[in-house]
This record gives sequence, structure tokens and C-alpha cells, in this order.
Amino acid sequence: MPRNTKNRRDQIYQKILNENSVRIVDLASEFKVSSETIRKDLSILESQQLITKKHGIAEVNQDYNQLPLDIKMGEHIKEKEQIAKKALDYIQDNSIIFLDPGSTTLALCKYLPLKKNLTIVTNSLAIAQVVSNMKHDLLFLGGKLQKRGKSMVGVFAMQTLEKIQIDIAFMGCDGFLNTGGPTTFSLEEMLIKQQVLSKSKQKILLCDASKFRKQGTYTFAKFSDYDVLITNPISKEEKELCQGVKKLEIA
Repeated sequence: MPRNTKNRRDQIYQKILNENSVRIVDLASEFKVSSETIRKDLSILESQQLITKKHGIAEVNQDYNQLPLDIKMGEHIKEKEQIAKKALDYIQDNSIIFLDPGSTTLALCKYLPLKKNLTIVTNSLAIAQVVSNMKHDLLFLGGKLQKRGKSMVGVFAMQTLEKIQIDIAFMGCDGFLNTGGPTTFSLEEMLIKQQVLSKSKQKILLCDASKFRKQGTYTFAKFSDYDVLITNPISKEEKELCQGVKKLEIA
């Protein structure tokens, strides 16, 4: 496939992600190609389950929002989208990345087709399902299914992680109000997170601003363990809660 064709399709997909829905005629005008060419591009994107075509328009494929997560996918959608877009900037082609179970890391998944030759490691059933439709390699951790978060935990998952070298880990949390670090409600999930941190060259915490007002049961890390924390606009007082993180990114 010619490079200009690949670049155009990536740009089309990026535009659809940004706007959620675009008209075919507008795409043809913007990219200075025929509507037939745009339809061919969209057919390729649709075959990859990235977008959906409907009556002269193209829309983001929203199937990932319908996956059986106990996490509330309907909360803070726009904020999570902004965080995911900022997180994408840290991903290099040909790298090995870990995606933690959670709604914000799940939002990041739909941007991954814009990168090349990734190896994606996850213990999330939902993320594995989304990534399985992409051209990237998928390493899905085995183990015991934790039904609440639809994630794999336990000894088998830990043993697999021990053998993997991770370039960059994207992790979520259940909050960190007055805790000194990110927390989770699950003891087994805490052990997985700590293992991931020990195996990753770069660690990035993704959390929408609501997590500054919540806390879980178990603190699994210090803020100083993270290279970057990406969140939404927050107050001065909230920034003080995450002192120690090497870099604070506001999406």
C-alpha cells in the first residue's frame, strides 16, 4: 500500500476519533480525493472494526463501550478521551506496552491503530477483546478471573509477567485521596500492579479528575514511582495530592 494512502487513512481515522462522526462528502473535500476513494478507505477501516459507515457518514465504532465491564464506562467520557489522546503521544512504534484494566486505558485502545508494530500486554478481558481485532501483537496474561474488574490475577499471571520486559505501562487506579499514592479495592489486583511497575521502564498513571476525591483500600505505589501522571484540569489543592510524580500532564 502506498505511503500516502496509509497516511490518509490514519488521518481520516484520527479525524473521526476527534469528531465522532463525519460526512463522506466532507472527507472527500478535505483530502482532495473522490468520494469513491474515501468510501474505499472507510471500508478498510470498517473491516478493521475501527469505524462504522451509515448513510453517507462515518462514525467511531462504539463497541468498546458495550463490553461487560463492572467499571462505569458512562462516567467522565470526554475527560477520559482527552487523557487517552495525551497518552498516545508517549507510545513509540515497535514498543511493548502494558494496559491496566480500567475505563481510561480502554479508551486509549481505540487510538492504538495509529501506531505500528506494538506488542500489547494486558490482563484485561475487555482490552484483549478490542486489541484482538488490531494488527498489533497481543500478550494476554492467564490466571484466575477476577469477575468484578473482568481481569486476570493470581500466580499464573504473576509468573507470566516475570518473563516480560515492558517498555511503558499505562495504569489506572480507584483514587488516591489522602493516601500518598494510587489505590485499588482489590488485593490481587494490587499484586499485579506492583509486578507491572517492577518490570516497566516507563510508568504512566492515567486518571480522570474524579479520582482526586476517591480512595480504594490498598495503596499499590507511591507517586514517585511514576514518570508521568495524566489527568484533567485540577485545582492547586488537588495537585498537592500527587506531589512526587516526576511529571504532571493536564489533558
